[in-house]
Amino acid sequence: MDFLNNLPRGKDDKPFLLIMGETLYDINEVDGQRSMLDREFSGCIVVSFSKPMDPSIIGTASVNGQKLKQGKLASFAAAHNLWMYGIPVQGVLTEYDKEYIIHVEGFVDHDGNTMDPYDLTVQTLKKQEPKPEYAENDQVALEAAREGIVLLKNEGNVLPLNGTEELNIFGKGYYQFRVTAVGAGRINPRYTIGLREALEKESSFKVNLEVANLYCLGEDVVPSDKTMDDAKLKSDIAIITITRKSGENIDNAAIKGEYYLTDSKEKMIQAISEKFDNTIAIINSGYPIDVSWVEKYNIKSVLVCGYAGMLGGKALVEILDGRVNPSAKLPDTWSEDYYDIPASKNFIQPDDENPIIDGEFPKYIDTVYEEDIYVGYRYFDIFNKDVAYPFGFGLSYTNFKMDINTFQYTNQIELSIDISNIGEYSGKEVVQVYVEAPQGKLEKPSKVLVDFDKTKELKVNESQKINFEIPNTRFTSYDESTAAYILEKGDYKVYVGNSVKNVVLAGKFVLLDDIIVKQVKNRMSPVQDIVTLSQKDPVGTYPTGKFSGIKENVENLEPAVKRDTGDINLIINDKKSDKVKDFISYEDIEKNPELVSDFVSQLDIEELARLSVCASSGWGVDQKGEAGRVFLLDKYKMKDFVVADGNNGVNLVRPNIGMPSSCMVCSSFNKSLAYEVGKVIAKEAIENDIQMILAPALNLHRNPLNGRHPEYFSEDPYLAGTMAGFQCKGLEENGVSASVKHTIANNCEAARKRNQSIITERAIREIYIRAFEFALDIQIPDSIMTAYNAVNGCFTSCDGEMIQGIFREELGFEGFVMTDWGCYDTADVVEAIQAGNCWLTPGSEDDTFVTPIVEGVKDGRIDMARLQENVMYLLKVMIKRTKQ
Repeated sequence: MDFLNNLPRGKDDKPFLLIMGETLYDINEVDGQRSMLDREFSGCIVVSFSKPMDPSIIGTASVNGQKLKQGKLASFAAAHNLWMYGIPVQGVLTEYDKEYIIHVEGFVDHDGNTMDPYDLTVQTLKKQEPKPEYAENDQVALEAAREGIVLLKNEGNVLPLNGTEELNIFGKGYYQFRVTAVGAGRINPRYTIGLREALEKESSFKVNLEVANLYCLGEDVVPSDKTMDDAKLKSDIAIITITRKSGENIDNAAIKGEYYLTDSKEKMIQAISEKFDNTIAIINSGYPIDVSWVEKYNIKSVLVCGYAGMLGGKALVEILDGRVNPSAKLPDTWSEDYYDIPASKNFIQPDDENPIIDGEFPKYIDTVYEEDIYVGYRYFDIFNKDVAYPFGFGLSYTNFKMDINTFQYTNQIELSIDISNIGEYSGKEVVQVYVEAPQGKLEKPSKVLVDFDKTKELKVNESQKINFEIPNTRFTSYDESTAAYILEKGDYKVYVGNSVKNVVLAGKFVLLDDIIVKQVKNRMSPVQDIVTLSQKDPVGTYPTGKFSGIKENVENLEPAVKRDTGDINLIINDKKSDKVKDFISYEDIEKNPELVSDFVSQLDIEELARLSVCASSGWGVDQKGEAGRVFLLDKYKMKDFVVADGNNGVNLVRPNIGMPSSCMVCSSFNKSLAYEVGKVIAKEAIENDIQMILAPALNLHRNPLNGRHPEYFSEDPYLAGTMAGFQCKGLEENGVSASVKHTIANNCEAARKRNQSIITERAIREIYIRAFEFALDIQIPDSIMTAYNAVNGCFTSCDGEMIQGIFREELGFEGFVMTDWGCYDTADVVEAIQAGNCWLTPGSEDDTFVTPIVEGVKDGRIDMARLQENVMYLLKVMIKRTKQ
């Protein structure tokens, strides 16, 4: 960006747009990566100015004489303080492979100079068609979308439609149908079938364009009485679209237009509900939102379609016309109001002084987890708080019956269930198993999910038997006083059903004595007292947020503690045996992995340090978009080991598979489907010369406003860990390494590199680490990625008790540990290496991060044996993948 220093910026110089080459536009990408800087850049082509601009004077943009709505003008430190303007073109630039001229004028710089009018030429991308060689992969993406769409309401069986109606579609979601999050969870699919295209090309529906085109400029207008009357004559079906953006770097907010409806949207819905009898709402959102309007305006049917991937529009249309029967369940509780969620009291929200608190926010923040273990349904159920829609809930076009065949407990729950389709459509059902443990020394939620399974497609009157074997490790509680996972004596009840609120008693058993299921050590303990929510005093202990918030005049993490970095697990051979040649190449250890120790022993400090630092990212203009790669020590003839983002695809410049977001895959409650998602991503990663996918991400849905909510799986640790574990298994069994992330408590984007999570060890053990524990029970990944944030006085990237104690000692993790990208902006490089963080990312090709490691060894802050051990962990994974 050196050219910025040479721009004409004199007082009398007019501002101009910085246009570099041809401006391309993808009509299917609603948000674009620039919306990571500001949500108002969604649906925009973002241009930059040569000079600082006057934000009080915003010019105009038009296409073929059609004036566009006003966009956002702002500067951003993360973009070299450039002034940018988002030109809102979504819904206006709608044709493939067409050249559009956008006329821009009237902008004024801070010196009072008005820009010369400029005609910006924009070329929309060509329409891409499916490629036969990817048909199997695309089918998995389609199936994941089909099984991830949740039917929340269907009064009077309005759905399914007969498939030939003329649809009156209201709201900007017709043009702004989102199929992906932004940031690391973004997909770059070969082609996309959104809602508009699916209705036109994948169905027999007709669309009333007189209504739909009212929303092409992205405004939720109330149609005129005449338009409504004309629409009613064509069809009594009104589809209301509600779309919400979400993604990395910025959290969502409890404001109108994000969690809540705008006034204009609510007026529109009211007018529609008064005119039409058959109202259907489609919520195209990556996170739960307020749904009080559903009952207020008597909306008949409600579908939740998250970010459904490249074939999301097709899947949605198939559900509307009944070709597919919805079978998804909510992986989260949808509360009646945001402020009903106890974690809302300790979640930073923007205010007038801080309109955007993004990931690079320069101030430190404390976030106290006062709700403790009461996350999601664990809170709403035991405290008898009403919800809009409960965890695990989802309707079908048919009806099912569950019959309990057998039940017994012998250190594990053994259960057999018959599921029968007693309705009028073929369909799939999800069986959920919950355990209620006795209240004792430790208070507990009323129920916890301990297993689930999904039936095959059952024809009318067809049945299927499902057997469960559930180990008692899934319903233990953590006792901080004894540092043990325990089962307290008393009565245990086992429930079966299709949501946390719709269950029947399947059986019960009694434990006569307390049982220690697993003895560990207290680790990652808080350094300060935390008053947490308790059933014993629900009013007096309800979260207040008093001790959370921005910390003014604080320049470092405080209080800060040093964690125990543990023992060295991998011993390096001090001297090669006589049978080992003097020089060992990378090829030698590929052929004989037992030589890894000897290979490491021949590396000097500088070489060890160099391998510990990622060799930069590939996010440049002419690069392929990889997140990073291992530095190659040439003299050892090392091979490329390249990593890429990819929760739901391979996040590269080259188009590839585009799966639904993780939250939506989780809504399927289908373990085998999660495996297939991982398998397909692995196949396409290999095709793109990627050895590791930086996924799955499985931080808990503590609060629905987390910007990365769609990237993560669920509010429940067992559901999240299980679905992520099967996706991880699908990746690794098919030739690509996985990196589960972000350990732990990366539960917001606000000041994520300076945000300290203050949590009891019980909540860490039962909620936040537990999700990763369940994932590792299914597949131990090749890597884990630590989080940006600190937990209880220590940045997670530097937390030896977490890395060495919990993951390696307790959970048997044997892969390598990496940091999240740029965590060293706040975390100490030397402390991270000594704690066992094997790879610093994104690093650089120079010695910026190598030198501190070398000096750390020389001054005794890093054990040489620890550095060697870190490199050994890295190499063991590398040779497994590069020799394939």
